[in-house]
Amino acid sequence: MIPTMSTWLLHKELGSKKIKFEEALAFCAQKLDAVALEIPRTTYADWSPAGVRELKRGLHRHGMICAAIAAQNHFNCTTHAERRREVALTKDFIDIAQFVGARVLNIFHAGWGDREQGRRLKAEMLECLKDVVAHAETKGVILAVEAHGPLTDNVAEFREFFDSCPSEYLRINLDTGNMYEGPEGNLQLLEFTAHVHVKPTYKDLDGQVKDAEAPRVLKALKGTGYRGTVTMEHVDGDPLENLPKAYAEFKKMLASL
Repeated sequence: MIPTMSTWLLHKELGSKKIKFEEALAFCAQKLDAVALEIPRTTYADWSPAGVRELKRGLHRHGMICAAIAAQNHFNCTTHAERRREVALTKDFIDIAQFVGARVLNIFHAGWGDREQGRRLKAEMLECLKDVVAHAETKGVILAVEAHGPLTDNVAEFREFFDSCPSEYLRINLDTGNMYEGPEGNLQLLEFTAHVHVKPTYKDLDGQVKDAEAPRVLKALKGTGYRGTVTMEHVDGDPLENLPKAYAEFKKMLASL
């Protein structure tokens, strides 16, 4: 499995302009010895054609591949116009992922919003999903749905919309921290995995913080033959100070599985 660093762990530093994106690339390459990078949309400022070309050049300069981009879209908008905007955004990022060589685009299905809103809009959201999956198929980019928000935080509803939109280009971004069913839920979704987010804990439906048992889940995932990207998505304290040690330990954990 390929250890992957996410610029999300530096989003506060990037957002406050404490560091520039080029400096973040250098930090990941030189201080962490990272070879694969995940880039959420809000951590990079310029997604124009010129900005995307510069991103590709920057990755090449530092000897890193783009493991995934995260579109950070959401289809549970209340109006048709808003949902079509999110579909257009997602398609744009499918094209961007193809250009920079990312095999995976992480997407939200619900993203944000209350559970009942997501269920009320289930048919409309499914229409959006089918639309972007059809575009992804033409570009050869896998859409990895994040376990984020209503409809994607439990096994039953996850499987329901996979049954409703079957495609080899629609898979899961397995997240050890976002399923309220915890490791037992994740273990039931291993077959759909195209990317992984690793967090040490999760919250159950009562809000209780529990051990995500990430090594156990990852070992089971490796047993399926998965050899893809696995992203560290949690660090305590100041990431610029603490990431070198934490990322080294993360890589050591993956190697030991």
